[in-house]
Amino acid sequence: MKVLVVNPPAYFGNHLRHFIQGGSRWSFSIFVPPRIKEHYLPYPFNLGYTLSLLKTTTDAEAKGIDACALDMDDKEFVKEIKSHNPDMIVLDVPTITFPLVMPLLKEIKQDVGCEIVLVGGHVTALSSDIMKQYEFIDYCLLAEYEHTVKELVVRKLKSNDNVDDIKGLVYRSNDEIKTNHASLQTFNLDDMPYPDRDDFSIRAYHDFETAGRPQVQMLTSLGCPYKCSFCMPVRVMYQDSPTYRRRQPEKIVDEMEYTKEKYHAKSAYFDDDTFSVDKHRVAELCNIVIKRKLDMPWTAMGDVTLKRDNLKLLSQAGCVGVKFGVETSSIHTLDIIRKNFVKMEMVKDFVKSCEEFGIWSHATFIIGLPNEKREDTLKTIEFAKELNPDSVQFSIATPFPGTPFYEEAKVKGWLDTDDFTRYDGGNYSVLNYPTMDHKEIESLHRKALREWYLKAIVNEIKHPKRIHRIIKSKSIQYATRKTLSHIFGAM
Repeated sequence: MKVLVVNPPAYFGNHLRHFIQGGSRWSFSIFVPPRIKEHYLPYPFNLGYTLSLLKTTTDAEAKGIDACALDMDDKEFVKEIKSHNPDMIVLDVPTITFPLVMPLLKEIKQDVGCEIVLVGGHVTALSSDIMKQYEFIDYCLLAEYEHTVKELVVRKLKSNDNVDDIKGLVYRSNDEIKTNHASLQTFNLDDMPYPDRDDFSIRAYHDFETAGRPQVQMLTSLGCPYKCSFCMPVRVMYQDSPTYRRRQPEKIVDEMEYTKEKYHAKSAYFDDDTFSVDKHRVAELCNIVIKRKLDMPWTAMGDVTLKRDNLKLLSQAGCVGVKFGVETSSIHTLDIIRKNFVKMEMVKDFVKSCEEFGIWSHATFIIGLPNEKREDTLKTIEFAKELNPDSVQFSIATPFPGTPFYEEAKVKGWLDTDDFTRYDGGNYSVLNYPTMDHKEIESLHRKALREWYLKAIVNEIKHPKRIHRIIKSKSIQYATRKTLSHIFGAM
């Protein structure tokens, strides 16, 4: 049995947008021509673990194809899938490209006849509607799908089509659509094989590379105790579970050493939902890295609860960068989105401590959150400029299906469109609030990026602290393109 584990293509038809597919926490696109690799591209962990699980625990002939990382367009994608003549394809299709991918799958179904299995957050939220609308889809898998895919493949290998007892599966039975609700999968990452990095090469993915390339992206935990209303992974994929699953620090360092030896990784990025929750575990990890004298710099997706002493130890253990979410400077809005553990003084202290210990600080903000007015957003922009982290991300608040944010937007009539290709947190707003419409949100997003990067250039001319690290990490082309794009618009 031949199974393809697939990430959809980057380009579709006349679209000039490179769509970011599975691997990203939120759907968005970037305006960058094909074959230019100098841009953000996350590793698709769910697909990577699924592929590795199939390869190591089943007799299936499993192969991974990341058409997004390979810069394929829709025609190249269809041709590639057909060339393998699979028995089953498993695709993680995010919100933004869902309506673009469906016609491709219909063609593949007609010409190849393989079973088509859809997975991911968008599919979890809208599985019944998808099965009703698209007859060529055989299965939709709910929430965390790695073991569900394995169980389905094992049944097929045994020529057993009875799937009634497979949890997390939506399927057809006698023309009826049935849903086996997902059990809360709390598997330990340490019990899983490492995610596949042969078909999904570490050299294909780029994220927070202040420490050198090639960079291996890793997970040290799953889940998040916080319940931000806009967060698709926690609210949809993890089914609102409060469970925070930690890997053993020794196992994390083992994987770092393994990827360094086998794949020649020069640095690591811990792409957790939040790396920082368990300070004891973080300290233990740092101490093991120091003890083993692991010469491998690393970065992480953290949060502002890391104190000065925590950051000092991180630095001693080779940490050279931390991402952290601020979202807004409005305390009222932080309460609304359920992120009220963030305080502005904490944020300021955090950035100062990062600078003190030579840790690159990357702050993320969201434009257009519920009930914000123009004045609130302008204050957030000024706060970001005054904060002066080493880099920033300004995204557009986007209510993805399945999140409380989406349900609130539907009930209150905020949604401007049901065209999912515009559910793009990097470029477009789909929200019309009584206080701001989608056009004003988009305008403020462009303003935030332009003003922050203009000020960053001035600061760099006065105190060139960032440029040396960018050059050292071989990211100068990426940094230049991104800066010019944010100042002058898509290019």
